[in-house]
Amino acid sequence: MTLMSFGNAMPVHIDMLSLVGYESADRDMQPATTLNARKLAMQTGLHSLRQVTGTDFGYDPAMWREYLIEAGDEHGYTHPWAFSDVDAAVLAALDDPNVVAALDLMSLGDG
Repeated sequence: MTLMSFGNAMPVHIDMLSLVGYESADRDMQPATTLNARKLAMQTGLHSLRQVTGTDFGYDPAMWREYLIEAGDEHGYTHPWAFSDVDAAVLAALDDPNVVAALDLMSLGDG
């Protein structure tokens, strides 16, 4: 799928963006603007990642990222079409206090 901000993205790219609180926005993925939208995106991303990979790192995007990078081409995360931009967005989200707080809530089951 072509995303305006990220180029040609693989499904796993969309899943990782969702896990860090991005939501669909007219042929693009943008950070969710409300806590509820962010939590819904995170739930969707986690569900998809579990389905695609058959594994579960919960609401821990850093662990998911590490796993997907180590898996190489198996799940498509390192596919060059959108990898660098998606990965930069994931890393930036890991430093965003709003994203971290939402991930913490989700991890505690308060989603």
